[in-house]
Amino acid sequence: MLTTAVDLFRTLLPHHKNDASVHSGEEGRFIEMALAEYLRKKLPDGIGIGGGFIVDAHSGWASKQIDIILYDRIRFAPLLKYGDALVVPIESVIGALSVKRTLYDAQLPGELESLSSVGARGTGMNYPKPLLALIAFDYEKDDFKAGVDATFAAIQATFSPKTAASGKQYLHSWNELVDYVIVFDKFLMRTNGHSHRDDTARKKELAAKNAKGEKLPPLQCNYTWAGNRDLSRNAYLQHLLNGIHRAWYDRDRENLPKRDLLAFPDTGMNTLGAVPICVYCRPYAWSTFTPAISPAQNTTKTKKRRTTATKPSSGAAAAPLRSPTTKKAKKARKTTAGSN
Repeated sequence: MLTTAVDLFRTLLPHHKNDASVHSGEEGRFIEMALAEYLRKKLPDGIGIGGGFIVDAHSGWASKQIDIILYDRIRFAPLLKYGDALVVPIESVIGALSVKRTLYDAQLPGELESLSSVGARGTGMNYPKPLLALIAFDYEKDDFKAGVDATFAAIQATFSPKTAASGKQYLHSWNELVDYVIVFDKFLMRTNGHSHRDDTARKKELAAKNAKGEKLPPLQCNYTWAGNRDLSRNAYLQHLLNGIHRAWYDRDRENLPKRDLLAFPDTGMNTLGAVPICVYCRPYAWSTFTPAISPAQNTTKTKKRRTTATKPSSGAAAAPLRSPTTKKAKKARKTTAGSN
């Protein structure tokens, strides 16, 4: 079993002081390999699995290092591959997974941003949004509900409206949001799947409402959660596999699922909250965005300008100090010059 193998590594190579492994770096690599091997046995053969980087050849964008990349190996070949290390085009990506032995609250903003940058390049049309998931095998605190609250607070902060230099606020799209956060034996949270077809349906609904002089409620994406005693250990993996299958069998990929393959009952999921969005799917939209300068940033820049103005440049010699020139000193110099 996956979680048993993860726990066994720490049992065999324990740290003599802390509840950790003596080889934390190798432990992290082992966990990624264990999860990747498990997914290979459970997913369709058409899904390639490795770790590395995702690139967009058209814009020149490249992701940060992704622990586990799921890609369409039938239609696409990796741009670079050595063993399980690879570089793949964004068009081929089925899923991007960030894997942690223990999830810490301080890691959340960076991990969410890294995954979101991959989803932001998934247009939902030519190549649908990949599954984005943050997966861990433990949480830093014993109170799992604290983990739920901290994680959702980080999601709300990461995907809150962005304020431009003009003062206008801009919302994220659904394809930028992280789909799953899973901490085994603690909690999981997820959002519901969508596609660009939902945008088409909403436009029709909006037109019908406008004709009647009515308005649609603002668009938002709901998150639900379950945890601890509400889920069996296998349920965490079932949720993850179900999400990957939905991404793989997206209608736009032209993969035909078998009947009832994606059937998966809700297992006591609780409503957590919602994140406001502008649309479900769109192409990358932040390339021309100029953020507003926060008061703290503005104060820092002002201090830097003052410091720069009072300090000589590093390449020039400092100006010599001069005595103050007073009227009495000037008169004394003139008298001396005349007597000479």
